[in-house]
Amino acid sequence: MEECELCGRQMKEVYIVSVEGADLRVCTSCAKGKKLLYKEVEEKRGAAPRRTIKKGEEEVELVDGYGKMIHSARDRMQLPLKVLAEMINEKEAHLLRIEEEKTQPSIELTRKIEKALNIKITQQRGDEPRVGAGRKPGGITLGDYFNS
Repeated sequence: MEECELCGRQMKEVYIVSVEGADLRVCTSCAKGKKLLYKEVEEKRGAAPRRTIKKGEEEVELVDGYGKMIHSARDRMQLPLKVLAEMINEKEAHLLRIEEEKTQPSIELTRKIEKALNIKITQQRGDEPRVGAGRKPGGITLGDYFNS
């Protein structure tokens, strides 16, 4: 279960609200009286909620393992978390929670991270990576590896 970014309690329902210009993932009680941007719901009963970010009409989904991708990109660039936090004007503790996948970044923060680290941690909602889409049956060839 995820923790509220304001009070730290475990959340069953996740609300994304705007607080003084920042998009936060909060619990039901902390969402009261705030500008609601999006409410996350479970797609299937008993399944984990999808990691979906919505801002206006744009709706994207975080890829699985986004925290590890951020961490490995920082390591590759030899970029300490503190420096990344200063680069994108974000708190170091918040970025650490994102890397540990305890919290999910807002769409704006996601774009900043992607740009700073030159990585892609989102995909359009509903887009699933497909191997061999539109190909005749028969498996993957060596050409598929070299042409991708």
